[in-house]
Amino acid sequence: MEDHLYQGDLFLPRTEFTRLPRKVLTLWRIEIGLAALVLTAVAALVLGLGTPRWLGWDRGWVLVSAAIPLQAAWMWFRLPTRWRFTGYRLADEEVLVRRGLLQRSLEAFPYGRIQLVEVASGFLARRLGLAHVTVSIGVRERVEMGPVLAEEAERLRNKLTDLTRQKAVEL
Repeated sequence: MEDHLYQGDLFLPRTEFTRLPRKVLTLWRIEIGLAALVLTAVAALVLGLGTPRWLGWDRGWVLVSAAIPLQAAWMWFRLPTRWRFTGYRLADEEVLVRRGLLQRSLEAFPYGRIQLVEVASGFLARRLGLAHVTVSIGVRERVEMGPVLAEEAERLRNKLTDLTRQKAVEL
């Protein structure tokens, strides 16, 4: 990596990363809520029907049933921090994607190695005007740039495709 990108620390770039739109928080909260609801219902059904009558419902089963909503609540309240420390940047030679506060991650994908730029939008994301942009440089090397506004996803796809064509590496 070039020295001008960093200020002594790998995770402290001098230039700003593009943050994900605030609607992403809403999307993540809905996804967590739905997943918790479904998993809690399945756990209650399995514990309720799968537990022999003679075993009954004691405090142990109640704790097992409560673990899923507690985990969902923990994830829910961590979302603003996750959102704040997730972003992407189109540098001169590569795409940079960062994540995390405590366990940080910074991924760099050279434009010349990009094989696929995928834009996808599920039901909830479409309702919120969001789309997921994924960059791939091989079968196992993929990174999601995060849900972005649909217009931004189109712009990113076009820009990344153009930059990839310009800087393509012969294999």
